[in-house]
Amino acid sequence: MTGFKRMMGVSVLALAAVFAGGAAVAGTLENVKARGKLIVGVKNDYVPYGYLNDKGEVVGFEVALAKYVAKELLGSEDKIELVPVIAANRIDFLTAGRIDAIFATLGVTAERAKVIDFTTEYVSAAGPSVLMAKDATLSKWEELKGKSICGIQGSYYNKKMTEEFGITLVAFKTQPEAYRALKDNRCIGFVFDDMTLQQKLKEPDWASYKIAVAPYEFQPMAGGVRKDDAGFREAVDKAIGKAEAEGKLIAWETEFGMPHSDYIAARAKAASAKKN
Repeated sequence: MTGFKRMMGVSVLALAAVFAGGAAVAGTLENVKARGKLIVGVKNDYVPYGYLNDKGEVVGFEVALAKYVAKELLGSEDKIELVPVIAANRIDFLTAGRIDAIFATLGVTAERAKVIDFTTEYVSAAGPSVLMAKDATLSKWEELKGKSICGIQGSYYNKKMTEEFGITLVAFKTQPEAYRALKDNRCIGFVFDDMTLQQKLKEPDWASYKIAVAPYEFQPMAGGVRKDDAGFREAVDKAIGKAEAEGKLIAWETEFGMPHSDYIAARAKAASAKKN
């Protein structure tokens, strides 16, 4: 990383921290109850966590969880406003007060914890993998050095891609842009969260592609709230724990076509035991 980029990164974090501190004073839980509506940042292009169905409705695993939290806080899952976010703007939206919480494929990292607080973790997701044409012979991260690979701005692993693996990352704001670039041969692969790429391969248009490079890690995922807003975070955590104890997350795995996770099953069992 160049000195200029390092300086800019620190400045962004510092600025975000200032916004976070100011927003926390208001007390999100009280504001949500007074407003009668929970405002949540979600993905609308990320199967299975948040996406548009055939009716144009935003649905998905994390959307269902966000609605459940709204029901627990306000008595109805309909008392929610879903705000589409992308990886590059979701934390800015939160710290600036445009949303109350993030439920948008937010990986838990130490860097992000400097700016926001995480809710309890509810998913252990496979990290990034690389989608390539079926005839690709590359299969290891080390073999991608110097290669042009499409990616998404704001992904937590972008730094590792460029600095450790030496990838020439061609980063886009949205997935459709990256998928189109891959098909237009503007990059030889698309590095992104494995769950989403696996889902993409189910589409007929992507039958000639494969997961060429497998994930190197599993990443815990959680919701995000403004820093030091303990009352709101505890209320959201309580709702997540209740959903786990009732087996809701397992049911949402089935509803949204996700492979069943031992991690989610273990958390459900622990939450149920704690409840009883």
